[in-house]
Amino acid sequence: MADNKFPPIINGTYMKDKPSEDIGYQKWEVIKTYEVEMTYEIVAKTKEDAEHLLEKEECIKLEEVDGYGKTFRETIKGQHSNDMQGDEPTTWKKIEECIPSEDTDSDNDFKPFINYEDATWSKDDYEWLKKEDGTEIKRT
Repeated sequence: MADNKFPPIINGTYMKDKPSEDIGYQKWEVIKTYEVEMTYEIVAKTKEDAEHLLEKEECIKLEEVDGYGKTFRETIKGQHSNDMQGDEPTTWKKIEECIPSEDTDSDNDFKPFINYEDATWSKDDYEWLKKEDGTEIKRT
């Protein structure tokens, strides 16, 4: 009788060949100053995609913005937070990334594996897998 355990864990991963479509998205907090200071939370695959979404949706006369990019996963939200004067610079700060989760399963003798089907948002930069341009972070 074959020893087929479910779920099939291959090289310590599960569903790496069919990962959650959310994995790989990154989130930035963007502060861009006009006569008011706006704080945006942008979800996109790369910083470049986030910049395009900001250019498309940034609000100059509005109190709030709530929009989408190419897909429903790419989002932008912004709200008025502080009246300012002058030419303050735009600042970017990556705040989260959607990554595969760590998991265990009784059918796998509770050995830990990386579950690409179940994604989670992480604020911890040491867990992030992508650089701002969307390329892989090389771990040594």
